[in-house]
Amino acid sequence: MRIVRNFCLYRQRAQTDCFVPDLRLFPTPHQPVQPYIFTDADVARLLQTATTLKPAPRSPLRPEVFRLAVVLLYTTGLRRSELVRLSVGDYDPQARTLRVCESKFHKSRVLPLSLDTTREINAYLQARRRHKRSMSPTDPLVWNGYGQSYTGSGIWQGIRKLLHLAEIRTLQGRLPRTHDLRHAFAVNALLRWYRMGVDVHAKLPLLATYMGHVSIASTEYYLPFIEPLAAAASARFNTCYGALVTPVRRAQGG
Repeated sequence: MRIVRNFCLYRQRAQTDCFVPDLRLFPTPHQPVQPYIFTDADVARLLQTATTLKPAPRSPLRPEVFRLAVVLLYTTGLRRSELVRLSVGDYDPQARTLRVCESKFHKSRVLPLSLDTTREINAYLQARRRHKRSMSPTDPLVWNGYGQSYTGSGIWQGIRKLLHLAEIRTLQGRLPRTHDLRHAFAVNALLRWYRMGVDVHAKLPLLATYMGHVSIASTEYYLPFIEPLAAAASARFNTCYGALVTPVRRAQGG
């Protein structure tokens, strides 16, 4: 909108009757929130903290549920809304995949899972069987004990409690957002590719597809240029083109 207004101001120099939008009608400018990029150590603390949660009447498997929620959000980059819509039947233990149906932009996708993530889901489902809870394919995966899925706000409240107990905060002293786990997934995927020496640009479309984006432009939003990424990109550039850069020698004073 401000670009359009500046253009109108430019046109007004030659055409005095040119319409110029009123700044008071524009939304208040704001700084985008800097995402908190979770580390493996952060997530390990969250998982350990989840085991200390007490079962509740409305959530008898509360420790197991929130451990699984953290694992899935961190290792698959799921949106919170996608997590709460998963059903037991969306998980295929033989293929080690998770089906995400009719998500944002009406897109569905199948996510390959790591071996560790598969073990976490299996352990959670075994806990449900031990408690003799329903395991129908249509039952919610993230289950609150009454045959219903957690709500998005319920997941956020539980993870917010974990963050508080684990004493994980941003540099500004605030609790990170659940959505920051999705940012962390994208950043960590890029870092792995840099460290493996693969073509990162060729991999970006795969990351976009895995995250349910229509293009890599949407994925780039989840990739803030933080120090570890900057260091990895600089190292890659130096490996490929460092020999072409000639150091400038300073003349010695006489």
